Order: sequence, then structure tokens, then C-alpha cells
Amino acid sequence: MTRLGALSLSMLLMLAAFPLISLGTAQGHPLLWQLGLLALGLGGLIPPLGRYIAARKPEPPPTRAGMVEDERVS
Repeated sequence: MTRLGALSLSMLLMLAAFPLISLGTAQGHPLLWQLGLLALGLGGLIPPLGRYIAARKPEPPPTRAGMVEDERVS
């Protein structure tokens, strides 16, 4: 899964969580608020897990004039 896909899934889970929690507590359905709480937890865990699990890209070596990000180097 791409980073954009993981972040989109996280956002959808978190957006779906709040109505589920609200409906579950207001109407007295424990299954709904438990599903909402599970969706909220999973949606909140996806971005940090993606940061730690994803393979790091190697940084390019520095040039003679300095680091690659240096704006003075063309």
C-alpha cells in the first residue's frame, strides 16, 4: 500500500469513527460505539506505524560544496 493510500484509509476510519461512537452512545447500541472506538484507534495508529515500518530511502551523498539540500549548490 502506498503512503497516500494508508493515510487516506486512516482518514476514512477516523471520519467514520465519530458518527459510529455518537450513534452507539445516543441510541444505546454498544456494538456501534465499540466499532467506532476500534476505527478511531486503528485510524490513529496507521500514520505512526507507517512511519516506523516503511523502508527509509537512502539519502544522496553530499557534494563537494556541501549537502544536497544546500540552495547555493546547483
